[in-house]
Amino acid sequence: MHKLAQSTLVIIAAGLLLILMLSAPLVPGDRLRSGAAGGGILATIAPSATSEAGGWAGLFAPDPSATPTATPLPEGLAIATPEALGPRGQAIDAYLTSLTDARLFQGSVLVALQGRIALARGYGMADAARGVPNTPQTRFRLASLTKAFTAAGIMILQQRGLVDLNASICTYLDDCPELWRGITVHHLLSHTSGIPNYTDFLDFEPTEMNHTTPDALVARFRDAGVSFAPGAAYAYGNSAYVLAGRIIERVAGRPYADFIRDEIFIPLGMRGSGYDVSMGGYSPELAIGYNNFDEPASFIDVSTLDSAGALFSTVEDMYRWDRALAGDQLLGAEQRTRMFTPGLRDYGYGWRITRPSGLLMISHPGDMTGASTYISRFPEVDATVIVLSNMYWADAVGIGDHIANLLLGN
Repeated sequence: MHKLAQSTLVIIAAGLLLILMLSAPLVPGDRLRSGAAGGGILATIAPSATSEAGGWAGLFAPDPSATPTATPLPEGLAIATPEALGPRGQAIDAYLTSLTDARLFQGSVLVALQGRIALARGYGMADAARGVPNTPQTRFRLASLTKAFTAAGIMILQQRGLVDLNASICTYLDDCPELWRGITVHHLLSHTSGIPNYTDFLDFEPTEMNHTTPDALVARFRDAGVSFAPGAAYAYGNSAYVLAGRIIERVAGRPYADFIRDEIFIPLGMRGSGYDVSMGGYSPELAIGYNNFDEPASFIDVSTLDSAGALFSTVEDMYRWDRALAGDQLLGAEQRTRMFTPGLRDYGYGWRITRPSGLLMISHPGDMTGASTYISRFPEVDATVIVLSNMYWADAVGIGDHIANLLLGN
């Protein structure tokens, strides 16, 4: 499904208004459902921005009365309210407020630089019918940002000597088709397995609201053959990450959701994160999914995505995740290096690794019915942008990249 296939007079008018107000990427990109591994181009980011007058140091202004968010964040991190920010931080908030006013965005955003949270704020509504606004603690469906957690789960097991990335997936899976014997765990995580993407099958969208099981998901593509020899090409999809989740379950001896909770969420203090078990409609604990600003989206039961897209989180928890990936709290240097090493089409394990304008960017989008999400990390300058939206037509990638330009650009 392509987002450019739909257009409304409201969006066109709002887009024209914002073009006059800001230089920003406002039109949703042509993205695949459930998280295409795309990403915007940050043409103006320059690594030398810190050395210029009025650079990143001007983003923050001291404010001893600044109010911290309700959920405790990693020790040593400071929070600045938008009112306490310098010109760049104020520009980010003004940009997001303008998008919200134009009905082009709703969700929550967190922006951090060098261990300080510059902005953690919600925009628009989590549930318009109940009058619940989005906040930094709102829980959003992550869509394909789930894949980074699944990849980390595999790397945790690899770190413990329980998974060999170069071993055939049939080493860890029961009743493995003969055509899969040449596919390794590495091929799954790097989208080079050749296994067709079941969410592209014609029967997926008409059944996405129906609850299912991991075994039933695998059955959808088990006998679909392969599109190319393992390692010969890159093809982004969800089938491989469903299988990666099955490997975690087989090796760890417990359900995928329990493993991610016990090995990642609990150790990192991610209390607002979990595996979404909503059936038949959105849980009141989660943001309601919308198509446009106030048009509710049809419900998707994320058991149909499982380890490729079933997790939920908050922007604050995603920053805890970011901080863990920046150090040794969860994975050792060897595992993080392997995960963040780009392969075909710049994809590592659950992340896309690029260098727009020479600055290392580790990022991933998520995209599914009722959600549009994006995280971009800039390790060389310790900057992070997290965009979680409960609005399908929000251009989370374009918004996130424009925020990064405002944060780091000249």
